This record gives sequence, structure tokens and C-alpha cells, in this order.
Amino acid sequence: MVTAGDVRALLDDRPELQSATEAVLSADEPFTFGDLPIDSGQFGELVAGGVVEKTEGGNYRVADRNAVRDGLDAARDGEPGTETGSASTTGRSMPSLSTLGSFDRSDRLAAACLLVALAFVVAFRLTSWSAVFRPDHVVLSGNDPYYYRYLVEQLLTDPELSVSNLPLSSENGEPLTIAILWLVASLLGGVGAVGGVLAWYPVVAAVVTAVLVYSIAALVTDDRRVALAAVLMLAVLPGHAMRTSLGFADHHAFDYVWLTLTLLGVVLVTVAAHRADGDVLPRPDLAAVGIVTVALGVAGQVLAWEAGPLLVVPLGLFLVADGLRAVAREESPLPTSGPVVLGVGLAAGLTWLVHGTLGWHTTPVVVAPALLAVGGLGVLVAGAAARRVGLPAWALAVGELVGSVVAVLAFRVLFPEFWTEFTTAATDRLFGYRAIAEVQSLFSQSLGWLLLFGLLLLVALPYLVWSLSRAREDARWLPLGVYGAYFLVLAVVQVRFVGELSPLVAVFAGLAFVHVAAWVDVVAPPAPFGDGTASTLALPDRSTAQALVLIFVLLAGLSIVQVPLKTSLLTTDSDDYETAVAIDAYSESQGLEYPENYVLTEWGENRMYNYFVNGEAFSYSYAQNNYAPFVAGTNGSEWYDRLDRRGFVVTSDGVVSGVVSSDALGTRLHLDNGSRDGDTPGLGHYRLVATNDGGSYKAFQLVPGAVLRGTADHSSTVTVETRVEVEDTTFVYTRQATTNADGQYTVRVAYPGTYTVNGSGGGTAVTVNESAVGDGSTVPTGT
Repeated sequence: MVTAGDVRALLDDRPELQSATEAVLSADEPFTFGDLPIDSGQFGELVAGGVVEKTEGGNYRVADRNAVRDGLDAARDGEPGTETGSASTTGRSMPSLSTLGSFDRSDRLAAACLLVALAFVVAFRLTSWSAVFRPDHVVLSGNDPYYYRYLVEQLLTDPELSVSNLPLSSENGEPLTIAILWLVASLLGGVGAVGGVLAWYPVVAAVVTAVLVYSIAALVTDDRRVALAAVLMLAVLPGHAMRTSLGFADHHAFDYVWLTLTLLGVVLVTVAAHRADGDVLPRPDLAAVGIVTVALGVAGQVLAWEAGPLLVVPLGLFLVADGLRAVAREESPLPTSGPVVLGVGLAAGLTWLVHGTLGWHTTPVVVAPALLAVGGLGVLVAGAAARRVGLPAWALAVGELVGSVVAVLAFRVLFPEFWTEFTTAATDRLFGYRAIAEVQSLFSQSLGWLLLFGLLLLVALPYLVWSLSRAREDARWLPLGVYGAYFLVLAVVQVRFVGELSPLVAVFAGLAFVHVAAWVDVVAPPAPFGDGTASTLALPDRSTAQALVLIFVLLAGLSIVQVPLKTSLLTTDSDDYETAVAIDAYSESQGLEYPENYVLTEWGENRMYNYFVNGEAFSYSYAQNNYAPFVAGTNGSEWYDRLDRRGFVVTSDGVVSGVVSSDALGTRLHLDNGSRDGDTPGLGHYRLVATNDGGSYKAFQLVPGAVLRGTADHSSTVTVETRVEVEDTTFVYTRQATTNADGQYTVRVAYPGTYTVNGSGGGTAVTVNESAVGDGSTVPTGT
């Protein structure tokens, strides 16, 4: 089959054939010589040069349109020819630093295609637009984003806070994430820009990750078609799209950038080393870029998230696997593993410098890169020694296993405190039970994986397995295989790691897409399954484009449908938002300040409510510990005291549906607004202040309640009631009391108004004013 290099060489020798080549590319296939505006000599040379080939029907066609067009473009631009390849897969042309990831800035077609693919990434992350950008507020998705919003705003407004003086939980949690968000917000306008910055940051992170995925795929596969397909696959992966969607300003999106950057660094190193064969010298410039990239990526991973050390574990696994691969092939692991170990060592130094300067993170977290560097150096030395003395790979594996056990035991004995912190953090982070969706297994629900990946996980898995087997001959596949296998295991343990797995799935799914298209004879095979030459990029004709779209929909259609569905699960419900705004308006009208206007809700919504009502969104632990017991409790007065006699409580249809008892506070508040219902007594400390249309969400203020006092026949029942109107909701609020032996009674009411008092002595009316409800005054009934 003709290659771009063959075409370039032909046109360099015979530049007058350029116009003839253009003519055959423009002709409709199949064609005859008579259909072309060229002479027979030129046509014969194109046939002899392999540019044109004869079909079974006796007509002609272009042998490989992509290769011919690429060779023609190279001849026009005067670029160096493309290697024609050899039996070895390492004989392909080397990328230069200016064309990193096989992306030539001068190639307008490649640039345009990448921009279109990135536009898809953005588009699939904007499905939450209407839920995020409300008329009066930027409403972030989920609960934890308000924690970051609160901290960034505090950094901008509180002179006592700085990036070197963060609250302890954030200083040891996600300090780099918060610092970058603060820096960007301060550059873009300060506090007023925080909402917009946090809303858009996940989308920007997704685009950066997509560019890195493109570069990784192009470097490993030598096929920009695969790289572009990988970006498109990343665009529609539901598990990644929802975690990088507009408004979901959690730490996840930030972590994906550093993780993918680290992987790119390792790929750069393997490309620089693995392509050094024959007359081609090693690429120290590319390796140097890889070292710096690894250093920045590892440091960023560790500083961005307290569990960042979990994300650098696959680097250690890669070093072990690379050592075994090299020894099995009777090669030295130094060209590949050496730069990676150096990069990790630089990351260890950078991380420790930041820790010492800004105080970020605990010591066990900060020393993780150093431990990895030491362990990686040990693996590298063992591999080099095994290569020198001629040990087989299995003997090296046994030696590394024994050495690892000894190292772990030594670390446990020499540093018992660190050991305890490491193991406790790891087991709690991975295996500690919490009733939170993101810590459940990917397969905890039978079809959970299908909703997060569509069919793309199934599509990618065979190519993940293939990459591990292919890595023995082509080391460039080893990082992808190791990282893919590692994060697949983590995702099986906890679904939160689906986002980290997604870039790997995207690359393998992109390769599968091009491979399937080639299998049905729509395009040429992807370079890894072709003849060992770098693939070219060209616009497809209409029929080819239609076939490619059909294949893409077949593979990714379910994923496309799931993106908006999964993203909508994170967005703030309109009823939640409107209830929060209504509480805020009421709180402001009453002149309440924190903590008098604290809002008790389900923990998954608590930060949002409190951010909009009182501006405090640092923690939801109080709600997590108290809300569920409160709505299931029965003693309203006891819970009034327990909740410090202040703030608001929000109920909803969803909460009530989970409460079994009709005596439960959640039921009595949400269904009866605190009023007596049959034999179920009313409540005197909870006042309805806001409700949405339909009453599916309600907000109650904790109030002292006015005390109605009077007399009637002893041991008789006294009923007090008034009509209450809150927004568009009107109801009768009723309470009852039984007189004592002296005929006296007291009853507490939560609403101001004119009450009808009905007892054995007849009926009377009494007015309860706002101040009496607010300060717990006693109001005589006159009976």
C-alpha cells in the first residue's frame, strides 16, 4: 500500500505530477483515464508509483486517499518526508517538540478538527446551563461546591486568611484547588466573579483534559484520527461529563487535569526511549519534557487532593512492569524508567518545598512522592542489575516481591506513626462504609456501570487487555495499560474513580471506533493495526462521513443519552433553590444573622441552603448528624431545645416518604404544618415561613411560641385554632390542651393571629401578636 512518504518522494522527483495528483483526488471513484484532465504519461506514472490502482471492474481509484493527500500536502509545503516504516514498529518518524502529540500547528485541518472535537466536549458539559445560571444567582450543582465557593470568598474578604493560612480541613484537604480558584477569581474581579469562576472551572478542566488525551492518543497510536475519536469519546462519557459539568465545582475536575498530565509525561518518556532504534538517536529533548511533565503532574496530584497519593500509585506499578518488560526483552529499563523516577524525585522536592513554605497537607501525604521515588529507584536498580547479570524476568519479579515485603515491614517498624496514618487513611478512604453514592462500587447496582459509561466501557475493555499484551513489543502502550487496569480496579471499589478511569476509556474507545470503521471498510486501519506507518488525516467524503456518524452513534449513542440524565442528578432542584431564596428573604426581613438563621436540611443540600441564607457553607456535619433523627423523632419540644432553639428546618415530599410513623416530626410538619390532626398532637415551636407551589418543599422557623393561658372546667379539653396564610398556602392551625384539677390550661402556639378558644366554658377570641410568638410571652385567653 502506498504511504505518504512514497507519494512525497514521487512528487519530489517529479513535481510536475502535483497537478495530476490533484486531479485524481478530485475525481469521483471509480474513474477511467478518459475522465481525467491529464495526459497518458502522467497517468501511467501515477499508476506505477502506486498512487492510483486498478479495480476489479477494470476502472481505477486512488490507492489510499489519506496517504496521497498527506504526501501531496507535504510536497507543497516542502516538509520533510514521512518515514515509510519497516518491520519494526519503532521505525516511525519522531515527533518534535513543536509538533507534540503529532499535532502540527501549521496543519489547519488538524487544528479545525480538534477545535470541533473540543466544542463537543464543551457542549456536553453545558446541559446544566439553565439550572446553574438563574436570573439572580449562580447556582452551583451538588453540595460540596459551596464549600469551595465559601472558602474562595473568605480568602477574598477575610484579611486573616491567605493561601498559607487556610482553615485546617482545607489546608489538609484540597489546598492547591482552592488556591488556583482564588487566584483566578481575584484576577477576574474578586468576590463578584467567584460564582462564575467556579461554575466554569470544571468545563475548562474538561477541555484541558481533552487536549491532554488527544496528545496521549496521538503519541501512542501515531494516528490523529484515533486521537480525535478519543476526544469525542471523552466528550460523551457520562461519568466524566457529569463530574466536569458546568456548575459542578468539586475537586474532581481539577484532579483529572493533573492525572492526565502525569500520564502524558510518562508517555512522552516512553516515546522518547522506545523510538530510539537503528539510526534514530534517543530524544533527550522529548525525555526532558516528559520529566518536567511528570514532576508537575505528580506534585499537582498530591497538592490538589488529600487522597492524591492514591492517584500516583500506578506510577509505581508502571515502573515495576517496565522493569519486567525490559528484562524480558533483554533491554535496560534505564531509558524509560530512569526519567520517570527523576520526574517523581523532582515532584517530591517540589511538594516538600510547598509544604514547608505554605504548610499544605500533613507529612504522610507530602512524603508519598518521596517514598515512590525511593521505591522506583530500587526497582530501577534491580532491573538494571538483573539485565547485567542475565536474570530472567520471573526471577526479577520474585526479587521485587520479596524486596517490597521487606520494605513495607521495615517502614512499619521504623515509622509506626506514619504507617498507622497511611493504612488508616487508605482503608477509610477506600473501604470505610458511608451512605454516600460516590463511595459505592461501580457494580453495586447491576446496571450502574452502564449508566456511567454507556457501551463504551465494554468497547474499550478488549483494547485495554490488548494494550497490556502489546506493551511487551511496544512500550508506549504500557502506561495506558497499567493506568487503565489500576483505575478500573479502583472504580470497581468506589464509583468516584470513574472520572479518573474515563480518559483511559476514551483513548481505548477512540481506537476501537477507528478499528471498527476500518473493519467495515469505511476508513483505513488505525496505525497500530496497519502497516506500521503514521496515519494521515483528511476530510471524509459524504458517504464516509455518514458511515462514521452511524458507527459513532451505535457505539456511543447510549452514552450521549445518559450525559444530560446523569448531569441532572447533580444540579440543584428548582424547588430547593426557590425555597432557599424564600428563607433568605424571610430571614432578611426579620433581621436575622448567623447562627439565628442556620438552616437544617438533608446533608446533601445543606451547604447550598446555608450559603444562600446565611453565607456559611463550610460544613454539613451538623445536618448529617441531626436531620434524619429529627424528622424521625416525635418530641417537638425536646428537639427544639436540642437544636439550640434557633434557625430553620426544611421538609419535603421526599423526606416524608421515607418516614414511617405518623407521629414523626417530619410528617407532622410537612403534612399538617405543625397543626393537630385527629389524635396526633400539634407542635408549638415550628412556624411555617415558606413553601413552594404545590407544597412539596416547606421551611419552618424554630420559634419560642406564645403561651395561651386560661381556665375551664377541670379535666376538660380546650381547643385553640386560627387561620394561617403563608404565601399562597392557607390552612387552619389547631392545638389542644387539657385542664388540670384546678381547671387551668396552657397551650403553646407557633403562629401569630386571632385564635378561637373553644372549651367547656364556651368560645372566645384572643389575639396573639408577632412579638409574643418571637419571645415566648404568655397571652391570657380570658376564659
